[in-house]
Amino acid sequence: MSLHDRSARSPSADDSFPFFRRIYRLLVATAVISPIIAAVPAWLLGDQLGLPVWLVGLIVGGGLATIATGIIWFVAQRFRESLNETLDWVRGASRGDLDGRLSVHDDDEAAVLKRAINELSAHLILAQEVNVDRRFLQNVIDAIPEPLVVLDANGVVALSNKRFSKVLKFDGSFGPIGRGLETLAGIQMPLWYRQLLDGSSGPFEIDFQTRDGQPVSLLVSGALLHDANNDLTGVVLLVRDSSEIDELNQRLQDAMNKAAESAAVFQDLFDAMEDPITVLGLNGDVLQANRAARSMFGRNVVGKKCYRAFRMRDSMCDDCPASQTYSKKRSVAVEHRVFGNAITRINTYPLLGKNGEVRAILNHKRDVTNERQLEDLKASFLAAVSHELRTPLTSIIGFNKLNKRRLVRHLGPHLEAAPHKARIAFQQILDDMDVMVSEGERLGRLVNDILDLSKLEAGRMQLQMAEADLAPVVNGAVASTAALWRAKGLLLETHVAENLPMVWADADRLAQVMVNLLSNSTKFTESGSIDVEITFDDAYVTVSVADTGRGIPPDEVNGVFEKFRQVEETVVGRPLGTGLGLPICRELIHLHHGRIWVESVLGEGTTFFFTVLRADNRGEHIPNVKDRMSFSRET
Repeated sequence: MSLHDRSARSPSADDSFPFFRRIYRLLVATAVISPIIAAVPAWLLGDQLGLPVWLVGLIVGGGLATIATGIIWFVAQRFRESLNETLDWVRGASRGDLDGRLSVHDDDEAAVLKRAINELSAHLILAQEVNVDRRFLQNVIDAIPEPLVVLDANGVVALSNKRFSKVLKFDGSFGPIGRGLETLAGIQMPLWYRQLLDGSSGPFEIDFQTRDGQPVSLLVSGALLHDANNDLTGVVLLVRDSSEIDELNQRLQDAMNKAAESAAVFQDLFDAMEDPITVLGLNGDVLQANRAARSMFGRNVVGKKCYRAFRMRDSMCDDCPASQTYSKKRSVAVEHRVFGNAITRINTYPLLGKNGEVRAILNHKRDVTNERQLEDLKASFLAAVSHELRTPLTSIIGFNKLNKRRLVRHLGPHLEAAPHKARIAFQQILDDMDVMVSEGERLGRLVNDILDLSKLEAGRMQLQMAEADLAPVVNGAVASTAALWRAKGLLLETHVAENLPMVWADADRLAQVMVNLLSNSTKFTESGSIDVEITFDDAYVTVSVADTGRGIPPDEVNGVFEKFRQVEETVVGRPLGTGLGLPICRELIHLHHGRIWVESVLGEGTTFFFTVLRADNRGEHIPNVKDRMSFSRET
């Protein structure tokens, strides 16, 4: 709005202050007629009163001055309140307080002035809010890591962030604000700016000029800004340093080269493996295959369905180990007999993502025909040796016991009168015969353990699975070992949970596990107690055997289930058993689809745990894939 327009729309002084206009006219009239009024009485009354004319004029003029002073005082009193209120607002505005407004009355002589001040206050508040919004917007664009600049419709910098100012070497809080394209780019209307106005968004490679006149090459993308009427109000430019882009591209290329080299090394290692190995997708597609797999299943095996490539089927196998691995997120091992007597072992392993989800499955096939033949030969040899050892062992133990009874019956009475040395020698013979029986029985147990172990390794042990009550099994094992723990003065307690469900198991084999665990606890507990506890959850029944013995050293805990591994060798220096009891327990529990583990604190005691499937839920937890167990297998 021009000054002429403002003066045309603003009220005049006469219209703004009508009371002042009337007083002004009255004072002018008084000033004009005062000499006349003073002269007339002086001329008419001077002679009558006997006073000088000048004195009469002075008296009349003083009266008129008094009247004028009264009028001025009246006007000042009427205007003082409005003037004080206006001055108070001005003082507050100078301190930044723009919230208050002046009250306006119809009879207020300063009403127009107050309205103007109130409008000015509103404009100042709006300007203050705009300034706050601008500072907020400036903070936002300063937080952007990339250089950014906003040009108005005339190509002048309206806003820019600190990053852009730093690139062009501008100091101060305003940076390049207020500078045009001619200063920044060396030309008032460059080609790239015209292309932006025509609708192109770039990117454009532009040579800007720094504050000291040095050129700098930048990569710029832009967007147009429009108001509510779709009129152009400005241009936003997002700037990137070309050198940084080139550096990022080089780093990306280096990373891609390293990835390609790593992929080549991985493929070489992958192909170097003699066994066929493939990577399967979740839909059954073969994603990768090594050289052995391509040689066995065809050069075009990648991309085919696994069931089509491996077994020439049209659908997924019911006992597919890959499906089991995907559903349970764990490795699975199965063995198939193919082409007569050939046996193939298949191991599948889950390849997990960052969040633990299965991304793919590694499939490893291996011909284990020779291994199984050797295991069968070993099992046959052990069975034959065990049989050949059992017969003479039985005879030796039996004849030894029989000869001891004969000696005691026939020679004992005659040695009562014999010399002392003869009686001592006779007693030593009896003790030696007891040792022979004990060692023979120990050798017999070793033969039985080796025979059981050979059956487990060969997969020939058949379990008689049925619903079983675990409490009588545990109580029977406690009774069978009572002679051992009572002889050492130990206290044995059994705790059975109420409403204990039936289990799906071979009761005789579970009794064997319990006897081994109780015997093991008794062996390593010199004083204290043994606690047996049976609990259950929705899927399993858990049995724990806890003792207060010497405990197991931390570095020995992971090896207690290995064959012929005995902790007491490092503790007392002499093995007290065969070292096969716990490995046999482990395999028997695995055959029951359960789990066995140990927890121990050295010097405080040891607790063995094992789980057995509940009979009412066994269908949900028994895997369809039959795993062949062995002591080297890890899942």
